[in-house]
Amino acid sequence: MVSKIQARVDQVLRFVRRQKHNYHVGVARSSANSFLAGLTSQYSAIYAVGLGADAVQVGSLSSVGSAISTLISIPVGWLVDRQGVRLFFLLAIVLSAGGTLLYALARDWRVLIVAAILASMSARLSGTSSSVICADSVQNRDRMTAQNLCGTLSAVVSMISPLVAASLVTAFGGMNAEGIRPLYYLQLVGYGLVLLFVAAKLREPRPRQPGEKKGSLGFLADFRQLFAGRPVLRRWIVISALTSLPMPMF
Repeated sequence: MVSKIQARVDQVLRFVRRQKHNYHVGVARSSANSFLAGLTSQYSAIYAVGLGADAVQVGSLSSVGSAISTLISIPVGWLVDRQGVRLFFLLAIVLSAGGTLLYALARDWRVLIVAAILASMSARLSGTSSSVICADSVQNRDRMTAQNLCGTLSAVVSMISPLVAASLVTAFGGMNAEGIRPLYYLQLVGYGLVLLFVAAKLREPRPRQPGEKKGSLGFLADFRQLFAGRPVLRRWIVISALTSLPMPMF
């Protein structure tokens, strides 16, 4: 039994080693982000109530964040293609840190509206950038394994952070705003360390060759060019949109 586990671990390690440098950075960043997010995820609503929000107002924080994420999704993808992945990957961490700082300093629930907007923008930027980095860093035959491995490691780490958070909340005064507040300061320090790590280690995927033109025709013209002569892409987008419609019902 032990030998089988060791063989599996060796197989995973060999798989990780043969991937590009940016994949290692992305996995580390994703795992760290899962741990940090898990520190406060189950306490955010309690914290908002402690700052004076009622049930409707707590729900509005999520709604505002989702609306902002939807509005910026297409422009973010276009900008990442034009300006590079590394910039937006770092910007996502900065926005996460900014939202966390607002949570830590907030004395009124209304401040959390801005924090929720920053968090949603960060999630959209991070998701788009991570997809590009993964696509660039692994071979086609390894793509699903690489994504699932990253998700598995993040899930394992996210199971640890609630235990750490519960111990800290108990030590700092229990389930109230002042007992939860130190978690956001700890989270802020974590995002600062992640920012330094990513800034030092992440490389720009597929760097543009000297003298190579961006070839941008403008925001709307670029999208017309993207869909021109690609009926499969158009069908895929329609199917994806239709299959996502039932999700808000659950």
